[in-house]
Amino acid sequence: MKLPFLPVKITKMSGAGNTFAFIDGRTVSAWKDVEGHLGKSRPEIAKLVCDRVLGIATDGFIIIEDGVEGFDFNWDFYNSDGSTAEMCGNAARCAARYCYEHIGNMETANIRFKTGAGLVTAQILGNGKIRVKMPDAKVVQNPIELPTRSGVKEKFVLVNTGVPHLVQKIHAFQDSVHLKDLAREMRSHEMLKPAGANVTFYAEDEIGKIKAVTFERGVEDYTLACGTGAVAAAFASSLENHKKEIEVQMPGGVMEVHFFDNDPKPLLVGDAVFVGDFQYNLEVVR
Repeated sequence: MKLPFLPVKITKMSGAGNTFAFIDGRTVSAWKDVEGHLGKSRPEIAKLVCDRVLGIATDGFIIIEDGVEGFDFNWDFYNSDGSTAEMCGNAARCAARYCYEHIGNMETANIRFKTGAGLVTAQILGNGKIRVKMPDAKVVQNPIELPTRSGVKEKFVLVNTGVPHLVQKIHAFQDSVHLKDLAREMRSHEMLKPAGANVTFYAEDEIGKIKAVTFERGVEDYTLACGTGAVAAAFASSLENHKKEIEVQMPGGVMEVHFFDNDPKPLLVGDAVFVGDFQYNLEVVR
């Protein structure tokens, strides 16, 4: 008899308003058998699950798998359009709490993930707060000037915080509303092919406190929060004022970014919240 619902629980989580759908894909779960019978690729499944109408309306889709090579877990990450991303700081915080509390059987509050960007370590701090040791923060080009279709050259700092970000400091945060078209154009600029880059704008309220928003590849819009974007904006700010601890206010919430002179891997601190568990009707998958 055909089951009406996917016999695997899908958990929705939010990290500062950045939302993700999680599936337990370890060998002890039923996912491998289910996946084999769905007849769809993981990018196709990701697009269905993340869909705003036929899915559970998330920015990303993550399958947590058995860890190998000394890692606690491996993750397979997809954006809402089915594309992949090497790293996502908000997803890392959510994944850590999901693995620690939802999957269980963790003997330590320190969790090691294997991601497309390499090792990511997360620490459960309690009260819904997670600290993530991010990949190396690197300057790729500072400055980089990119010509627009109108002929104007826009100046950015191109950094990589696990994924590439074009970062631009703006006078007032509300100006970002009118810069979305610029972000959409720059995201896939000819000079950044083939991968393109996320585009992050930030404004400084005071030294050590900034407001930022990121136009994300794969979502193709501003998101409520972006972990790698928060680090990218903080990194660009730190390059300018040499501040090592920076508070980043994004539309979905506040994060803290900490830099160190003797370690290129910054720490990202923020929340991770359980939204709900869902059953997915297989009618949609047909």
